[in-house]
Amino acid sequence: MKLKTVKEMTLKEKLGQLILPGFHSTYYDDQIKTLIEDYHVGNVILFTRNFESAEQVRALTTKIHEEVIKHTGSIPLIGIDQEGGLVTRMMKDVTFAPGPMTASASIEDATYYCGKMLAEDMIRLGMNLNLAPSLDVNNNPNNPVINVRSYSDDPKVVAKLGKRFIEGSLEFGVLACAKHFPGHGDCEVDSHLGLPTINYDLDRIHEIEMHPFKENINVPAIMSAHILFPAYDTVPATLSRKILTNVLREELGYEGLIFTDCLEMKAIQDQYGTAEGACMAVLAGADVCDISHTLSFQVRALELLEEAVNDGRLSIEELDKKVERILKFKAQT
Repeated sequence: MKLKTVKEMTLKEKLGQLILPGFHSTYYDDQIKTLIEDYHVGNVILFTRNFESAEQVRALTTKIHEEVIKHTGSIPLIGIDQEGGLVTRMMKDVTFAPGPMTASASIEDATYYCGKMLAEDMIRLGMNLNLAPSLDVNNNPNNPVINVRSYSDDPKVVAKLGKRFIEGSLEFGVLACAKHFPGHGDCEVDSHLGLPTINYDLDRIHEIEMHPFKENINVPAIMSAHILFPAYDTVPATLSRKILTNVLREELGYEGLIFTDCLEMKAIQDQYGTAEGACMAVLAGADVCDISHTLSFQVRALELLEEAVNDGRLSIEELDKKVERILKFKAQT
């Protein structure tokens, strides 16, 4: 089947490219069927709940791939958080990689080999997007969610080892996604449970938190952090045009995909609403919104994005730029 260009897509097909939804089965269930066939969603995120065996997940990703092409005219991004160590979604019939902190204490090229072997498993099982590595700097011992998911408390080491992981991933055709921009390391609240704040001035944020991202500005994708940076804005980075567009796109010159972290995390859901947060994130500059669990939130986000197009808040020109960017990187997988 010939893949569609942006000009050939309907509005619903374009909007479906902006969502990265999850579902809860080890098979092509009603939730993902509805999203792909009725709402033309073009991407999927998988979790441990979706895995039983290599044979099963390969059949699942093949089915997703076929249905996305049929109903959207594009190949899907099928993603997973496979950082190694603590954050490992694929547990059976694959190579288990050490976590970032363990790898950083090993041989010089350990992170490269981790990225490479994880990508090899992903390609074999039908996935093309790894939501890794974490480029967060481990500079707060009380951080409840990053700690050993970071390579180091030194931003230069994080930048160097993260780059090698990215290189290993790309060697097998898996898009890497650096997270969590501008940096999730120096906070004491888990954004799954609440809204963290990092109270530093712009010079400090650029020097420490943002340094690994600046050194890896050619990474295919970057994921935003659900963290408040008062030096920049009064809303979390995920929802901030000042951070995603003015800083990441314009100041740093980033040309890759901007993903949100899951919008069902409490930092967004409790403060702004998941579906509403998705619309805010896209208007702020995000390309793809991760909504990992709930069908009603996933559908409502698409409805709100369509409303934003219809009332002019999201122009067709801006929407087309996002979709063109997404299709460009899909073609690289």
